[in-house]
Amino acid sequence: MTSRQPLLPVGRHTRTLILAAMIVMPMASAFPAPALASVPAAGPMASAFPAPALASVPAAGPVAPAAPDRQPVSERYAATGPHAVTSVAVPGYQLFHPADIATSLDRHPVVTFGNGSYATYKQYEELLRHLASWGFVVVVADSSVTGDGTEILAAARYVLAENDNPESVFHDRIDVARVAAVGHSQGAGGSINASTNSDGLITSTAVLDLPDPWWATRPVDAIDVARLTGPVFYLTGSDDPVSTAIPQAAYHAVSPVPAARGRLLGVGHNWPADGGGFRGYLTAWLRFTLTGDADAARAFVGPAPELLADPLFDGTAVKGW
Repeated sequence: MTSRQPLLPVGRHTRTLILAAMIVMPMASAFPAPALASVPAAGPMASAFPAPALASVPAAGPVAPAAPDRQPVSERYAATGPHAVTSVAVPGYQLFHPADIATSLDRHPVVTFGNGSYATYKQYEELLRHLASWGFVVVVADSSVTGDGTEILAAARYVLAENDNPESVFHDRIDVARVAAVGHSQGAGGSINASTNSDGLITSTAVLDLPDPWWATRPVDAIDVARLTGPVFYLTGSDDPVSTAIPQAAYHAVSPVPAARGRLLGVGHNWPADGGGFRGYLTAWLRFTLTGDADAARAFVGPAPELLADPLFDGTAVKGW
């Protein structure tokens, strides 16, 4: 494992992680509602995760080889990708995809996204459009209670079923073997649960501001990262009171798969709608783990992974490659 700081020694299972982390800070009973203009005041909910603030994205497709000047990975993939993007609403879901999907010969990986508490896809639309501009078919369920992962996994299965539907724009245009779960806050926990309950359908996971274990007040929202079977990327902010340093390091340590993590300096739990400083590395992670993009891989593998040297992040580590 390559790391810029030592990891907290933890046991093999998330239960051990929870007990270890609870020694460090007191138990909380419910997530605070975030201060977002677009998010309604918190009311009674089935779960108590804090609410997010994210946004839109352009469509995705095949990417040209890396430029010889070796532009930093975080910069290259923070920029809009090569595809124009189209969005479509269907009952229960919102989708973002490359505008030329019906006429191109490419098969596109799927990204299923989990909203945070009190949020809809509108809080994340700019980020979701961005991911689609890099060649992904992005689907998000119309739900703001996503902690158990049910809706996130169902959304992925919906897109895969459309691949077999001759009447669908997605017919024979989906790479059914390459599916990622991504989520923010409650949706981050839901993405872990979707992955661990997918029987291998979800092959990569990326979580933004994954709450510390005690925020999961519903038993169905509890996660077990030791059950992951595909690579995972943990991203959070250094000023996030919901996703704190010791539990985040422990999540990474317990994960039995290739993993990366990082904390963006000066950022709290709710960040800009376009993904802010997370966007470049998140996009690169998906390009690397879903398409084998060698340029994107430079952020995470090799003798000097870019993420580990980025001065805008701390608590960075990679392992298992």
